[in-house]
Amino acid sequence: MKRLGLAALFTVALGAAPARAQPVGVAAAAQFDPQDAVAPISIVEGPGVKVGESMVLRPIFGLETGVISNVFYEDTGATAAGLIRLIAQVGAGSLSKQRLEAPALLTPDDDGAATIIGKEGDVIYRADARLTYDVLLSGDRFVSGVGGLGAGVTLRALVNPKGTWSFGVNEDFRRLIRAANFETDANTNRDVNFLSLRVMAQPPGNNFSGLLHYDNTLDVFEKDTQHFANRMQHTFGVRAFYRWLPITRFFLGTTQGVFTGIGSSAKVDSYPLRIDGGVQTLLSLKTTFTLHGGYTAGLYSSGPSFSAPIFGAELGYRYSPMGRVAVKYDYAHQDSVNANYFRDHVVRAWVQHLFVPFVVTLQPELHLRQYQGVLMPDINGSLFRNDTILAFIGGIHYNYRNWMALTASYAFSTVQTDFRYVTDGLIDDPSYVRHEFLFGMRAAL
Repeated sequence: MKRLGLAALFTVALGAAPARAQPVGVAAAAQFDPQDAVAPISIVEGPGVKVGESMVLRPIFGLETGVISNVFYEDTGATAAGLIRLIAQVGAGSLSKQRLEAPALLTPDDDGAATIIGKEGDVIYRADARLTYDVLLSGDRFVSGVGGLGAGVTLRALVNPKGTWSFGVNEDFRRLIRAANFETDANTNRDVNFLSLRVMAQPPGNNFSGLLHYDNTLDVFEKDTQHFANRMQHTFGVRAFYRWLPITRFFLGTTQGVFTGIGSSAKVDSYPLRIDGGVQTLLSLKTTFTLHGGYTAGLYSSGPSFSAPIFGAELGYRYSPMGRVAVKYDYAHQDSVNANYFRDHVVRAWVQHLFVPFVVTLQPELHLRQYQGVLMPDINGSLFRNDTILAFIGGIHYNYRNWMALTASYAFSTVQTDFRYVTDGLIDDPSYVRHEFLFGMRAAL
């Protein structure tokens, strides 16, 4: 097998979609990376441990085991390994009269608005810290060198949610662990921090509302040899909303970005502009519909840039009280880790159904993606890369008790690309197919 050289590092970073690097109003379709091994938010939550008069802690623990079919994302000769994953999570939130039986959360809608769930006070917040530790079961030192500690920290807070003016904060940190697609211990672990600040105006009795927002993404690779892909992204924006009748809302907004490399990064500076609008409505009591469109420009300081329309739509249908299905399409352009940008056609679907006491979720997804301005050309000298990305995620969980759940999940992902490069004198194909099966449990205090 080949050692991981600089060429392979470029390709590994290209194969991973950026994390949370999108302006308000863009769905997360262009962000998808099925191999983000960050600690998941658990599916159970106990009564918690009360701390003082205004806070409750909610610890959760879990254990998963299973098998990964292709540890190193190889196109041929895939290496399989068993996996043991330890999970720990603790959450803290503001108390309601029901002692957080329905926790108060600030959750951003796809169009950038905020939805409040639970009891509303002058300040509502929720913080969660999540850890996983992955152990790969193999006598091969390169395989056993993969895995390690994944981490996630999330804070959502909203000040004065019932007032004319309110202020929101969304802070999210993730340590992502991923094996390189070669037999090596030089993994592509990265730290991604996303911060969003929002000032929202909601005049009482008025159908108009709006927000000003600032988003910051810091994306840093941990290995010194991978710092070529480090970057910082600032995004400033404004968005207005108009509610027409109880079930329809129109929105219009613009964002301006300032994206730069950090330190020895090879990233090209850019100043992406986005202008878009759309509508959210109910077509019937069971059918939801969202449509958005507009214009975007990359404004890169050198190399390829984009100037293109953007559009997308989502249709959801609740076919029974126990189940819902949704399908979504997006045409998007986005800054890339180590190309200038990528263009994506994305089709994604969701199905969730409750078979008491089981909950089943399914999510297939297809990306037709083209990278432009790749930092290192392929064997033919091209700075373009065309990928077809197909993924399927399915899961089932069973709440054995209110504080305990049993889980099973399956994830399939494949990347097929026309990109070829030379490393150690050999031509390599970075395409791969990967399966992951996991079974486990969660317990909450």
